[in-house]
Amino acid sequence: MTLTLRCLALAFLAVAGGTAAAHEIKVFSSRHALPEAGKATIFLSWGHRVPVDELVDAAPIERYDLIAPGGGVTALKKDGVSLQANAVELKDDGVHTAVVTRKSSVYTYVLGDDDERQLKRGPKTEHTKARVESATRYQQAGKALIVVGKAGDAAPKPVGLPVEINPLDGPAKWTAGSDVRFQIVLDGKPVPTAEVLAREVGFKPDDAWSYATESNRKGEFTVRPSKAGTWVVKVNVKKLTQGKTREEYDFDSYTATLTLEVRP
Repeated sequence: MTLTLRCLALAFLAVAGGTAAAHEIKVFSSRHALPEAGKATIFLSWGHRVPVDELVDAAPIERYDLIAPGGGVTALKKDGVSLQANAVELKDDGVHTAVVTRKSSVYTYVLGDDDERQLKRGPKTEHTKARVESATRYQQAGKALIVVGKAGDAAPKPVGLPVEINPLDGPAKWTAGSDVRFQIVLDGKPVPTAEVLAREVGFKPDDAWSYATESNRKGEFTVRPSKAGTWVVKVNVKKLTQGKTREEYDFDSYTATLTLEVRP
């Protein structure tokens, strides 16, 4: 199967299975590219549709920061159930990074009398009276890249999220019709053969992904954006747990999202 056909097949499966997949956290900015210093609004997205789907509960949010090109960190406000919007002033030229992480959570699939799968909150040890199929611990992180001033050639540095998508090319190469290289890392280590999905915010239907591929043995992958605009990249990594952890849950699921602006 050619790479193009394989990508199309993976994209179809992502669309078909979208309703069963877990929600993922994403970060957006009202402006992902500013010609000079200026203001923007950072907000969060939760669900399948972009840029806005469901409102975001502040309680599960563990970290929500804006990192300046020089490394300075500003904590972003989060409260209640909302888009968690923050108006910010971006003063320095370079790539600013808005980041979010969610507290880990465990969900268990149990089987009903008719063998229908039911998703329950909590680890297997909280459902000992049910027929347990499997349990998964979910961890999620997202970031948005905001370029101020001239798009440069230097790739932005990782910011140390538990699971993170890092561009290997600078903003000057984030252009429509060109290959843009990325790497997925988990606890700082490359993740091979991870499923990668991508989409432009204006793509329809608004709960589907238009591009699919897989990371190589170095955790690297390439996305070729078909058009200019705001793009979202998502990577999911699922691993079988070991040892006593299996008493609580069987799998660890890590999801990372990255939002950036693709130029014409």
